[in-house]
Amino acid sequence: MNDILKKFDKAGIGIRQRKEIALSTKSYLDNILAQIAKNRAVEHPFLNHYRTHMLTKSQERRLYCECFYFFRYLPFYIAGMANNTTDERILREISFNVTDEVGRDPTHSTLYRQFMEDIDISYENIENYKPLDVTLRLNQGIRKLYTDSPIICSLGALYADETMSTIMVGKLNDGLINQGYDESVRHFWQLHINLEVGHSNSIFNAVAPYVDSDEYKYRQEFELGVYEFLQLVEDFWDGVGELIAKT
Repeated sequence: MNDILKKFDKAGIGIRQRKEIALSTKSYLDNILAQIAKNRAVEHPFLNHYRTHMLTKSQERRLYCECFYFFRYLPFYIAGMANNTTDERILREISFNVTDEVGRDPTHSTLYRQFMEDIDISYENIENYKPLDVTLRLNQGIRKLYTDSPIICSLGALYADETMSTIMVGKLNDGLINQGYDESVRHFWQLHINLEVGHSNSIFNAVAPYVDSDEYKYRQEFELGVYEFLQLVEDFWDGVGELIAKT
């Protein structure tokens, strides 16, 4: 677990860095990060299986269509968090994350569509695909956590999201390597392995003043967001795993 913490403490050049904060607050946020990293939503049996086991083209199509409907609106939901705060420190950090996703061309949603085309999933495949009910619940659950919840709860969900994502995209990238895809096809996933570290660090910076040693009242809200998000993702991977097994 120390290796995972080092990844966030010593992010590479060009990656959003953590700010210096009180040691007690850092220990608290590092402990939450460690809990996220070992949660079943992150260490999910399907993800771990996929790293080393081939999928058929039909299974692959279903997997990445479900991921499309998981990811597609997340930048809009993150931007919506700005309506629930007047703290410029929070606005700054979530703006960094949204800018990474949509602030330059090609946007990351465009990169994801290109990835899907590269593995023979067409625009028509995507548009005609009916996602699982659990995927729709995930999407709406994230929207609620980000836009309809107290801002500290929202930051907890986003801290879980960004921390989880750097591990999740690494596992999906491993699976694509095992499927035989080269770096040009896997560009979207390789880009996000380190980028999500910076996104997690942005939320670390935003929430730190609220969960310091004198602000225990906020920690319960923060953790509620963390674990509600992780439950939604765990349910999603349970559903995807079952779908793939039946395909």
